[in-house]
Amino acid sequence: MKRFPILFFRFLAGLGLAVATGTGIASEGHDHGEGAAAAAETASPRISAHSDLFELLGIVSKGQMVVYLDRYTSNEPVTGARIEFETGDAKGIAAPQADGTYLLKLGTLGKPGDTAFSFTVTAGTDTDLLAGELSITDAHDSHGEAGSRPWLRLMAWAMAAVALILGAAVLVRRFRARRAFN
Repeated sequence: MKRFPILFFRFLAGLGLAVATGTGIASEGHDHGEGAAAAAETASPRISAHSDLFELLGIVSKGQMVVYLDRYTSNEPVTGARIEFETGDAKGIAAPQADGTYLLKLGTLGKPGDTAFSFTVTAGTDTDLLAGELSITDAHDSHGEAGSRPWLRLMAWAMAAVALILGAAVLVRRFRARRAFN
């Protein structure tokens, strides 16, 4: 009979530790997922595509896309290539720049949503077709990833409640078993 309070207090200490740990992870300022989501929102939208010959990376900023083109196997920059693009009804050619990049100007760049792109790359005798999807999120959308985490706190409390119920059931069972033994 004297052992019952010791087990009960150990259980309560463990439960308190579990609840403190669970809510500490989910509370404001401690959830590292929101920081990562905020960082992703401030980064420029990107599109990437590759094939056996080429690797393409496009970074959107201020309504235009800077395209970096490399050889896929060696990661060597490809200069002097012709990059034709197509997205929806829009078609065009990316303009080569002095720094070895290519500039793609399109009026719909920067608008929120998912946009499929196809690029036809011709460099010397090599020609390849690359495809990718550009995803741009609305900066004013309050339903983004950062706002979708209140379930963490609820989950921590639900786990604590389940632990409390199971712990109480175990203690009651042990108490009854000891009582029946005596």
